[in-house]
Amino acid sequence: MTMQETRSRRWAAGLLVSMALTACTAADGEDAAAPTECLDAADTSRDGVQGTPVWARFCPGSDPYAPLAEVPSDALTTHLDLLAGLVEQAAGAAPTAPGCEQPWNGRTYELQIGYADGRVATVAGSTDPRCAGRLPDGAPVGGPDGLGVYGVVMTAFGRQYADGFADSTGTGPLVCPDVPSDPDSVSVDGPSATLDTGYLMGERSPMVMPLTAVRGIACTWPYGAEEADPVVRTLTPEEAERVRIGLHAIRGGMVDCSGTAEPTYAAVVEDRTGTRRAVTIQDWICSTVIRSDPGPSGSGFGLGFDWLDR
Repeated sequence: MTMQETRSRRWAAGLLVSMALTACTAADGEDAAAPTECLDAADTSRDGVQGTPVWARFCPGSDPYAPLAEVPSDALTTHLDLLAGLVEQAAGAAPTAPGCEQPWNGRTYELQIGYADGRVATVAGSTDPRCAGRLPDGAPVGGPDGLGVYGVVMTAFGRQYADGFADSTGTGPLVCPDVPSDPDSVSVDGPSATLDTGYLMGERSPMVMPLTAVRGIACTWPYGAEEADPVVRTLTPEEAERVRIGLHAIRGGMVDCSGTAEPTYAAVVEDRTGTRRAVTIQDWICSTVIRSDPGPSGSGFGLGFDWLDR
């Protein structure tokens, strides 16, 4: 059986896991107000993010020209305390980076947050952690350093999903890919690979790694030495989680450069169930990015990776 066939079967089986997680959350009474899908714009008139959130949901997206990131398709009803990291910013004070005001150059998100007062706010923007999100009136909303709005909500979702699984034992050491351009060679499907959740480019598609990453390594090959043994660095759990988030937000693009004498990097991360995914960044070729399980629509290939400090 091929890896793709195995993943397809596990994805189908994962529908049962997702339904069970939803049922457990509903039994707690915490998501009674969470809608089963995103609301119409007319019903999301809240003009700020201050207050007590009771649910959050990523939307498939309404802009056909914006390349949407991979996001969960469920409602967030736990770990909502992390959303306290969302802060309204003064106009002109929001952090900026190349592409923040031109999100079609990167990946984008649209997020709805329901509050205890019964009203719903919408925040949208670039997934780049350096970029602020925007309320419908254009007011900027920031997130924690290194994560941004998209990153902190993805972190909360990762923890919510991880709560539904037990720790795996005996997964063995993390290893770098023998061939850096083939990061999928070190992928491992643990129990979490069965989880059926995700939107990709506005369509239902399973996420590449929905649970929080708990460990990881970074591999470095000097320029022209990709056949040699890499230098390996252990990532902190926070660094590994940032890489996991970045796997779902790889910027599209085409290589158009002469190349430079820069290294090649790979990061391998693992969740609590032993599921592993990897990403390679070839800085010597315009920072070309190749991800495990490239997926449809070219979502696993791109240029630039803002989620690994290298």
